[in-house]
Amino acid sequence: MKTAFSKLRRYYAAHGLRKTAQVFLRRLSGGTPDSVAVDGKGKIDIIRHYAGLLGHEHGEPIEGCRIDPMTMQWVIPNFGFGSGGHLNIFRFMNNLSKLGYRQRLVILPPFDWASPEAAAAAIGRWYLPLDAEIALGVEGFVPSHVTFATGWQTAYWVAKHRASRHKFYFVQDFEPSFYSISSDYMLAENTYRLGLRGITAGTWLKHHLEQNYGMRTEAVSFACDTDQYRPLPRRPGPNRNILFYSRHVTPRRLFELGLIALERVCVANPDVAVVFAGGDVSRFNVPFKHLNCGELTLAELPDLYSQCELTLVLSGTNLSLLPLEVAACGCPLVINDQPSTRWLLPEEAAFYAPCDPDGLAKTICSALDDEAGRASRAERAAEIALATSWSDEARRLSAHVENMTSKTEGSGVSTGDVSA
Repeated sequence: MKTAFSKLRRYYAAHGLRKTAQVFLRRLSGGTPDSVAVDGKGKIDIIRHYAGLLGHEHGEPIEGCRIDPMTMQWVIPNFGFGSGGHLNIFRFMNNLSKLGYRQRLVILPPFDWASPEAAAAAIGRWYLPLDAEIALGVEGFVPSHVTFATGWQTAYWVAKHRASRHKFYFVQDFEPSFYSISSDYMLAENTYRLGLRGITAGTWLKHHLEQNYGMRTEAVSFACDTDQYRPLPRRPGPNRNILFYSRHVTPRRLFELGLIALERVCVANPDVAVVFAGGDVSRFNVPFKHLNCGELTLAELPDLYSQCELTLVLSGTNLSLLPLEVAACGCPLVINDQPSTRWLLPEEAAFYAPCDPDGLAKTICSALDDEAGRASRAERAAEIALATSWSDEARRLSAHVENMTSKTEGSGVSTGDVSA
């Protein structure tokens, strides 16, 4: 109830009473989600919904026109509180602005914002003040040297924008895996075939898109804000705490597998308590000692991480931002073992576990009993985290963009006519 009230309060602060009441009543009555189009008779309008995703040709052709090479446009789906993917984009935009690029953010519908100023205020309140122009809707596109698609819902619109000289795709995860085999799966997968050039979050995605879709890609990495994430004093207590990234609303974070494994760990170790962070677990039966933290602000996280003996971070696709942030706070990590999760930290910097309840539980119990192993892995992971920098990754992204666009321009290949 406390977490639900916090969400409602945040939504009210961002959108006002009328919009909050509309959303609350629609969800209370079991109505359709905000993102699904409904016609005048209250019927779900599939055709209009997908037309809004697939887009159409727009913008005036720019062949022969001079466009400032320092203009960079990012196109995002709507955002709410606590999205790591949006936070990554905003961090890159601010750091690229410091490198001299003029940044523009376009938010595609459906969105909740009455004005660009309202969206900017929410970004500043929930994430960080953004050094960029902000526009709402497809009409917010402007001629640009570089335009980035981000979530797959933006890629068709970017591919069909005739006033972008170079079109890129900032890929942070393999988004088809967010769905069962379905229309959305197919449409998300097809965005890798639109001719956009990729900048990926990590090397696993780079290799996956190159090998399976023939996409031209370069990779940047994750980094960590080491001014914020650092070890804080450990408070004495009766329990050994295990942090679990419990983002159950995001199926790829494998909440169910983690919960089953942690129940087995707690049965074998009565002095263990689990700290749930990233999602409210109050509606789940949790039959062991735990603390339900729900969604937290960024400022609350370093102290929480510093109070734990271990952190369990699971992902069925690409990693979240948590491993480096937790590592910078001195807490050792247990991570499920698969190619999409191994690209960031080496073997000596984390406990890698089989992705099944027994394997996870066995690895966690072994790590709890291995004080020296926890200390050595925490130290190595912290070294890696502290050596990272978002400004360095922004410079790497800038270098990739300049290299890929200069090769295209030198070959005489036009990227202004990419179509879906």
